[in-house]
Amino acid sequence: MIAIGLLIMLVLNIIYAIYNLKKRMDVWNIIAVLCILAFSLVVLFRLGTIPTIFIDEGNGMYDSWSLAKYGVDSNLISNPIYLQSFAGQGQSILYARLASTFLKILGYSIYAYRLPLVLVAITSVILLFNVLNAFDVKSKGIFLTTMIFCTSPWLIMVSRFGMDCNVAPFMVLIGTLLLLLSTRLRVGGIRLIIGLLGTFILGLTAYSYNVGWMYLLIFIPSVFLLLYLSKNISIKELLLYIPILFIELVPIMIFAIRSNISGLNKTTHIFIWTYPKLLRSRSSESMISFDGNILHSIAKNVLDGIHMFLNNSDGFSWNSIPGIGAYYPIMLPFLMIGILVSLHRRNLVDKLLMLGFVSATPIILIVTPNYNHWIFIHFIVLSFIAVGINEIFINKKVQLAIILSYGILFLNFSSIYFNQHNISVYQYDVDVAKKVKKLGIDKYKKVYFDTTDIHFLVMIRDLVPVSPYRYQMTKNNPNSKKYLEVTSKFENYQMIDSNNLNTDIKGKSMVLLDVKKDTGIFAENKKLRKIGQEQINSETYNIYLTK
Repeated sequence: MIAIGLLIMLVLNIIYAIYNLKKRMDVWNIIAVLCILAFSLVVLFRLGTIPTIFIDEGNGMYDSWSLAKYGVDSNLISNPIYLQSFAGQGQSILYARLASTFLKILGYSIYAYRLPLVLVAITSVILLFNVLNAFDVKSKGIFLTTMIFCTSPWLIMVSRFGMDCNVAPFMVLIGTLLLLLSTRLRVGGIRLIIGLLGTFILGLTAYSYNVGWMYLLIFIPSVFLLLYLSKNISIKELLLYIPILFIELVPIMIFAIRSNISGLNKTTHIFIWTYPKLLRSRSSESMISFDGNILHSIAKNVLDGIHMFLNNSDGFSWNSIPGIGAYYPIMLPFLMIGILVSLHRRNLVDKLLMLGFVSATPIILIVTPNYNHWIFIHFIVLSFIAVGINEIFINKKVQLAIILSYGILFLNFSSIYFNQHNISVYQYDVDVAKKVKKLGIDKYKKVYFDTTDIHFLVMIRDLVPVSPYRYQMTKNNPNSKKYLEVTSKFENYQMIDSNNLNTDIKGKSMVLLDVKKDTGIFAENKKLRKIGQEQINSETYNIYLTK
């Protein structure tokens, strides 16, 4: 249902964009549309191979496929409000649900899993173009905003990376834009439908990122209040939007409360939803320590965040490229100009941007900074940059210099991004599935392995999937609700210690020994026959067969 809604929205936005282009056929609008086309091609190009697969992305893909094909997630939970994931640490449900339709139709592949996020991103920039036209923004301003968004390294990278949280900022952007669009329409059915849709999509943010509620708690009431006080939304409309939003958010609010109270944190069914027990909390990874001097921790957190933005990188290869960053290095002055202009001008959009920043304050204060954790900041930053550049985009020489600079920076970023191939910790090579299938592992009674790759089995499960029922039945601690991780075995895979010569090895089996651990003694002792060598992910393995 969500996937169908996305496709309908994309098609309607394309039709509306064509209408807007015909209505205001000028050079700037045409170039803006060309920017959107270029963005669409870039985010679709080699989507199935770049970037490498992050562990959470792989887990989300397996859960999404399990829900689509078997009606349960990897832990055999039906209709979960939230995913337990591979170790009980949890992942948001929205993107898994959205991607499940694509996996069902297109088959199990990283391309199919990432495609819906790309389509969401394309829909977002087309909708941005349409709303700017609806507000009668000058064509030059529409072009600049579109160019800044469509050439943004952060936006391109986040759109191609199927992490569950990466869909969250798009829900905020699309929801807000639809609410703005509804204010440009006459009172009536279409206005209400678009306003309700915008409100509903804003609410979906809570199902897409575990700290999204911290942002929504301030942002949604503030937006409604601003639109009401500026006479863009009536009290009657608010009395319709707010109850719908409340009904939408109740299930995830119940989960948030239950999962944070130890006595209530257990798997239970309420109405149509299953509320899973979370065995681990990610708060220690994503939030500051509340022990000791809290004010000192908050101050340090804010300073770390400022340093991250000034440094233009959070240090993670999937969020920014060294030397280029999430935003181009020349953008900082324009960001400062944009903030000052918005503070002085204070039109409706300026106020929305300031509300967006203020709404992120709780996250800035207590959520440790990286570009994923502070994910709601980015569209605000891009918008302020657009305001700043638009302010100095005054004569032809400046216009030409800015456009050429952006063009060169964009081409440089694209060249580096599409030629990178580095597998770091918690990442999988997209070719693993092909290599495993090439080895014909399913033909053997057992596949013994000794490796330095701590995520070897999770990687195999995520990239060469088996039924979640089969997975649960054959992994260590079968069907356990207490120990969810797969660490030593599942299907025909069995971890061994090649230093232990007493290990029992069955016939008609394959043995994979990491070259870092293979001394040759184990193979000689067990009379194994070496048939080759293969790199699987970041490690190289000697491949043996038993007699």
